[in-house]
Amino acid sequence: MAAVAPIRRQVQLRIGKAGLPVGSLIYVRQGRRENCAFAYDAAWLDNPACFNVSADLQLMPGHQPHKAASPHDSVFHGAIADTVPDAWGRRIIARDHAKRRRADPQLPALTELDYLLAVDDFSRVGALRLHDADGTWHRTVAKGRRSTPPLIELEHIYQASRAVERGQESAEDLCYLQGKGTSLGGMRPKCTMVDEDGWLAIGKFPSVGDTRSVTRGEVLALKLAAQAGIDAAPARIVLLGDRGNEASVAVIRRFDRDSDGGRIPYQSAASLLQASREEDRSYTEIADAIRSHSHAPTEDVRQLWRRLVLNLLITNVDDHLRNHGFLHVQHGLWRLAPPTIPSRTKTGSPRPG
Repeated sequence: MAAVAPIRRQVQLRIGKAGLPVGSLIYVRQGRRENCAFAYDAAWLDNPACFNVSADLQLMPGHQPHKAASPHDSVFHGAIADTVPDAWGRRIIARDHAKRRRADPQLPALTELDYLLAVDDFSRVGALRLHDADGTWHRTVAKGRRSTPPLIELEHIYQASRAVERGQESAEDLCYLQGKGTSLGGMRPKCTMVDEDGWLAIGKFPSVGDTRSVTRGEVLALKLAAQAGIDAAPARIVLLGDRGNEASVAVIRRFDRDSDGGRIPYQSAASLLQASREEDRSYTEIADAIRSHSHAPTEDVRQLWRRLVLNLLITNVDDHLRNHGFLHVQHGLWRLAPPTIPSRTKTGSPRPG
């Protein structure tokens, strides 16, 4: 059997609404081995406002390689990996690819770069953006229009997502969900949308396997968090369907955008701590990272303590580093982002958020 030619691709990393160049990401696949390297642009390093966009990318010239620490870790550097789709988004991308591959057997297998590039530019988590050599943003538009839908399309997205969960999706369902249902982490069905006030938001759907109203539980947890003095994202329930048989969708405002639609740099606590998915870490380690990197360490540690107590009170058994994150403030200093309240509690659904 002839050797498979290696795949090598370079993508430019940019940041913010203005799309300032940050550096270049080089992806290489040789057989089943995948790795990448990143190099900052000289202009970024010379910028007085520059900062290391990921904890594992130091502000220095030259290529900084990265290899996955374990089979469960990403081939990309931390903050870049934070923007890669998780289980639900990957399911949609993989199903769509499988259908297209049946029609075209010569279509190559998906790579981790394919998953990274499948995310809609408008809704990609944080402020990092991917720009190709031909001058295009990855997945900027779908058939001439932005692929992040308004609230009015929520019913359509829900029905398409339901079909995927049941294994009854059509090619049209998968095409429609590309970019809409692939930008976020977690296992449960969800989408990115624009609410009636123009804010980017998350729509979290009921799952076909739910035995209770998981989405209502998530909104309740966020409202309890706010009452406990935790900086929680605004959340509400939107009802879809016929009266008496409604589906409760949790609509949660995204915290990585400002009121003008500006993008706020983000990295998860896992990325800030440079932790493998196979490692167990503690709240004290997050607190230590806050003291080293936070713009307001005293307030952030107080917020961290409050969410620790809340997680104990609601019996959260899915509390991990990717459910905590940080937003960049200035000059390499960060602040604790509002919490992600998962759907998995001791008495609830066995599937995490």
